Order: sequence, then structure tokens, then C-alpha cells
Amino acid sequence: MLSWLSAFGATLIAGLAGALVWSGTAAPATLSSPEREELLAHPHALVLAYDARAAAELRRAGGVRIARSLPIWRVGSRSAVRVAPLADVVQADRFIPTTTHFSSGDPLVPSQWWINSIGAGTVEPPGPGKPVTVVDTGVDLNHPEFAGRPSTTALNGQSIVGQAEDHGTAVASTIAAPPNGQGLVGVYPQAALQIWDATPTGPGISVSGVVAGIDTALRRGTGVINLSLGSNFRDPLLEAIVNVAFGSGSLIVAASGNDRSHRSPLEFPASFPHVLTVGAIDQNGRPASFSSGSPYVDLAAPGQAIPVAVPPSGYSSDSGTSFATPLTAGAAAWVWTARPTLEVTQLFDLMRSSSQDIETPGFDPYTGFGRLDIPRALTTAPLPTDPNEPNDDVDHIKPKRLFRQGDPPLNSARRLRATLRARLDFGEDQRDVYRVWVAGRRVTAITISPTADIDLAVWGPQTVTVFEGGGPRRRDLKAMSEKPGTRREIVRVRNTARRGAYYYVEAYLGAASSLRRVGAVSYKLTVSTAPIRAVRARR
Repeated sequence: MLSWLSAFGATLIAGLAGALVWSGTAAPATLSSPEREELLAHPHALVLAYDARAAAELRRAGGVRIARSLPIWRVGSRSAVRVAPLADVVQADRFIPTTTHFSSGDPLVPSQWWINSIGAGTVEPPGPGKPVTVVDTGVDLNHPEFAGRPSTTALNGQSIVGQAEDHGTAVASTIAAPPNGQGLVGVYPQAALQIWDATPTGPGISVSGVVAGIDTALRRGTGVINLSLGSNFRDPLLEAIVNVAFGSGSLIVAASGNDRSHRSPLEFPASFPHVLTVGAIDQNGRPASFSSGSPYVDLAAPGQAIPVAVPPSGYSSDSGTSFATPLTAGAAAWVWTARPTLEVTQLFDLMRSSSQDIETPGFDPYTGFGRLDIPRALTTAPLPTDPNEPNDDVDHIKPKRLFRQGDPPLNSARRLRATLRARLDFGEDQRDVYRVWVAGRRVTAITISPTADIDLAVWGPQTVTVFEGGGPRRRDLKAMSEKPGTRREIVRVRNTARRGAYYYVEAYLGAASSLRRVGAVSYKLTVSTAPIRAVRARR
């Protein structure tokens, strides 16, 4: 039998809570006395440091850089306190309690009822293609389902010794157990399976283990990453690497949680933007009694009485969103392999739009947009690419922030006019932010033509975040337009200075769109420029 884990997945305990503000250059990560004490209560810390001096100090202190896509280091907590004035973020590297991850376990059933529920038995899965990476506890590579299995890559050493160490094997078998007559068959039996043990040396899954696993998967190319784990804490470095993954072209699939009886507190990474969040349904096609609901659930998959492999060489039947998630991740990798020209934003929306609506019409918080449906996902026409994602704030698009290159501006000094088509979504993509060139001695007009209520704001060159308040907001917010419904929004920025500058355009869901969970709200954004005198003449 599988051990009992607490809420669901391997509960992630975050470090210091709060939103992450990116400085680009070094900005002191000042620690209050309580924060310092909290940090020193743990043997190791995680440090995000862009400053070369901080990197040198961390290296001298025996720190290890755990990610290449972001300068995140793992170092002793006392050393982290010393380097904090040169760092951008400092937080404890907490371990995750190895209590449980599943809801109640049921006896192993001879049939896998989920196969017909999601249409997996009516279409033939392809050979290995887009990889699917399981970041979890270790996988038993000597289990009959994995011993000698082709297209299986251990990205680090795998350990299955200790409490709750059977979880990774169970999750991986749900995706990729082969048809070898040994017990069960995964949703994508020939998947290119990659596995990362986020608990190789500690008592549980740590934030550093998950960050390093995602980073390792990204360095091997684009693919699907399964995270059957979570926490009620919003960890800023985990959110950062999730955004880097999506911006690099990979799809992250995460479990919504098993806390419906506790009023479904938000879980992370499931509630981060740009994460495909999965709830669980039972054999009757209804939301499972344990499955957490939220505005961020995207779709649902079978998660009750799921046959799984467990070490050593055994099988069980268990329930939880931990298993609905790998069914969806495996299906997404299958669809992406069969439709390799899809871009990640198209795949994300396709998995939702092709699902079968099973509860109230449209979105509901327990099953999202509906039940996973593989045949429909293989044939449904995809939406156009949603450009520049993720672009939720200034730190996503400005060079040398979250992404070294940033996003190119929509227009330039030589090309003053630009047009772009994109979309927003209440749960996954509530705002888009772009850089625009506002030429000197000119008026730049920004126009949005939406299919639903979308509003518009323009921010000045010194803007750090579009969530600014107080004095910074009064300084940086240059113009807004918040008309109701689908009316066209337009703002004009008059630059009387001789030199031009980069400004930031924010398109965000208006009040009417935010009242209910909507998907795929499209808009057309246009940037145009005219001499100041010409604008006056038209008046």
C-alpha cells in the first residue's frame, strides 16, 4: 500500500512569503530581525543574486548554483545572511514534511476505468516525442514497469528509501507504464519519460529540489513538466522558475490539491498563472469529494481509485489530484508529439478548449472547463499563438530582469506604428504588459479593440511594476482608459521632450470580465504616432 501523505502531492513549504520584485541590478534583500531568525532556523537558504560580487561571495561560502536559467544559489543560512545586502532575494530552503499526498487509498482494481473516461482507448498513442518530466520523489527503476523500459531518463540519482518515497513511482507509472503484461498501462506508454528526484538527500521535497528539477528539464529542451505537489504558500523563486519555464516554451501541469473538506485553500504552483491546473473526478464523472476547487482550475481528469505501481515491485489503487495530474501531463505530451507545430500557449489553451464540459455550463471551480478528452485534443483547431508570454509585469519584459533578452518593443524609432493580436484569461493571464517607444516631440496613441471588457493603461519609463501604489504610481501612471464592455479603449501620450523613451502599455481585464471566470478574451492592440502639431490641428 502507498503511504498516506497530507494534503496532496508533496506539500511544498515556501520560504519567505510575498511577491518577488526584480531589480535587474543588485537591490539589497534587507532582512528584518524576525526574517533573520526564521532564516537561521534552517540549515540552508536560497539566494537569488544577479550581482557578480554576491556570486563571488556565495561561491567562497561554499554555495552551489542550482539553476542556470536563474542565478539561484543554495548556501548555508549564516552565509546567506552575510550576503543579503548584495542579493535580490534571500529565503529559507525548507523541507517538505513527508506526511501524505493522497486521499483515501482503495484496493487495486483490475480495470483502469479512466481509460474510457478520457477517450484514451479509442486512439493509438504515438512513439516517444515531446518529453514529459516528473519532478517528485524518486522512481523505482527496478520495478517491473520501469526495468528495461525504453525512453526512460533519470536526470539525477533516484532514491526510494524513506517515508512517502513511493509517490514518484506511482505518478510516473500513471503516465508511462508500458504494456508489458506486468500490471498496468500508463496514459502515454511510449512517452519519452524524464524523472527528477527532488528528495535525494533530505527528509522531503525541498523548494531547491523542485527548482533544480525544472531547470534541468528546461536545459534538455521544451516539454511537459508534471508537478504533483504543492503548498498553501506562494514561493517567489518557484513562481519565477515556472515563468521561465513557460517563457522557454515548456508546459507545467500541477495538481489543484485535495483540500475540498477544508474549503479549498489556494495551492501553489497550481494557482500560479500559466500553470495548467488539474482537478480530480470520480468514476461517476463528478468532481471527486476531496478535489480542491479554485478560480485557477483549468480542467479535470480521473483521480479516484487509480491503479498505480509502488516499490518494491508492487501495485496499489489510490486517489488524489496527484494522479489526475499525470494523466493530463501524459496526454498533453501525447498531443504535442502528434501535433508538433503547436506553440506552448496554443497547447495550453487547446487542453482546456477540447475538454468535455461536465458540470455547470462553462467554467466551474472544481472541473475548470471540463473533463480531459484526448481524441478531441488531437482534432480541435487551436487558437492562434498568444505572443510574448509570460508578460504579466515589467520584470517579465524588460531586458536583464526575469529574462536576459526581455521582449522587443512593439515599435521603434524607425517603425513608429505597430499592431498586435493577443488574448487574456481571468485565471491564467489577467494582464499583458508591452514596451512601446514614445518618440520625442510626438503624440503616441495606443488603442485596444477587445472582444470583452478589457481596459488600458500606460506607464512611464521609471515603472518597476504595474502594481505600484502611492508616490511611484502617481509618478509613473501616465494615462488610463476603462470603458465598459467591448468599447474601444484609447490613450494618448504626449512627449514634449526632444528625446524619446520606452513606456509600458498594460492591457488588463475590466470589471465586467473579472466578475466571472472567462477564457480567451481576445483583443487587437495598435500603436500609432503623429506630430504634436498634427494632433492639435485635428482638434
